[in-house]
Amino acid sequence: MAPPAERVAIVSDMHGNLTAFEAVLADARRRGADAVWCGGDLVGKGPRGRAVVELAREACDVVVRGNWDEAVATPERSPWTAPAWYRDELGADALPWLAALPFHHDALLGSRLVRLFHASADSVHHRVRSDADDATYDAMFEATDATGAVPRADVVAYGDLHDQWLDIRRGRWLLNVGSAGNELDGDPTAAYALLEAGDAGALSVQFERVPYDVEAEIAVARAAGIPFLEHWIAELRTGVYQRHA
Repeated sequence: MAPPAERVAIVSDMHGNLTAFEAVLADARRRGADAVWCGGDLVGKGPRGRAVVELAREACDVVVRGNWDEAVATPERSPWTAPAWYRDELGADALPWLAALPFHHDALLGSRLVRLFHASADSVHHRVRSDADDATYDAMFEATDATGAVPRADVVAYGDLHDQWLDIRRGRWLLNVGSAGNELDGDPTAAYALLEAGDAGALSVQFERVPYDVEAEIAVARAAGIPFLEHWIAELRTGVYQRHA
């Protein structure tokens, strides 16, 4: 008898949106996820970074560092400055844990080496979009100063872009899992991905969307008085990025 399939839920970019994160985790459990990996950006933008961190520490088997995580927990390492509000809301107890998150995670799923990081193989701040040229695409699978000495990956999963897609070139998979708290592809439901290892080492991916109570999360943000409140409200309601003036 073949061994049971291994099914991994990959979540990313919760951005302090606890309502959406809870809905995604419940959906992943309902779909039989064996493990939960998190691609970073637990904090920033939304109101409940501390609660999201607490839940991630309890529910996620793997958590890697995002650009907002770095900007909030270790601002001296970030090329941009996050409002102090997010650091204050997170609290002193959670900051060391967030600061110590690893850059990436590697694991075998089926016969494929899967690598998870937040934005690119080079940096949590270096953005790689779906229209990347071949050289940029190929570099996502290779070892860098940020990853250290690692083998070439077969599959790379990441977040940062708040938009789900899969690109397969030359037998390698590059997939963006979307955002579990701030999806920006025009659909405001929460997003995540399921990777499943099946028979004979085969691997499959499913992109999932989960409705949640957007207005309840907006009410929390209003009460908290977060920075950029109106931008956050518009993004949660529309799923469309709101550029700051």
